[in-house]
Amino acid sequence: MSERRRLSPANRRDQLLDVARDIVEAFGVGACTVDAVSQEAGVTPQLVHKYFGTRSSLLQELFCREDDRYQDIVRVALAGANDFEDIVRVFVTANFDQLSSATAIGQLRVVPEVAAIRDERRQAGGRSAERVLIRALAAEHPATSEATELVLRLGSAASIEAGNIAAQRPDRDRDRDIERTVRFILAGIRELVG
Repeated sequence: MSERRRLSPANRRDQLLDVARDIVEAFGVGACTVDAVSQEAGVTPQLVHKYFGTRSSLLQELFCREDDRYQDIVRVALAGANDFEDIVRVFVTANFDQLSSATAIGQLRVVPEVAAIRDERRQAGGRSAERVLIRALAAEHPATSEATELVLRLGSAASIEAGNIAAQRPDRDRDRDIERTVRFILAGIRELVG
């Protein structure tokens, strides 16, 4: 019989969130219950309740952790962007990833218990993303503030809708769809701000 080792509270919390993420990605949000997490982690349901209270709290914390990790990935990708096209590609890819039903964050974004936290985080994160895009757009295509706002809104809407289409039809070529979306947005920008 193997000896169970005790984890620190921080490591135990991470372990339980890892298990919850794995369950969501493999079987969907509906399968992610306190009992399922406890069974998969080899702990009692009471221990899961000790860390998260309720299933809703568990899902909310999982979303926040996955969102933080995802935002870190986006920041690294933006730091490696060489030009405006690369920046657009980072944001288009981010929308595709956020909307993908293959990821925990993609599945959790539509859960009612997560909606308020998701919206609050998006509003805060959206402002910083918008600043990055405005600076990059202004450097590439100087335009009036009205034109810039229109371009950003239309480009964002196109990216989100393309991500939604890809999420609904997982048989599509994701990389090809991302490239087509980037090309569409760049062509629209050139047309609107010349």
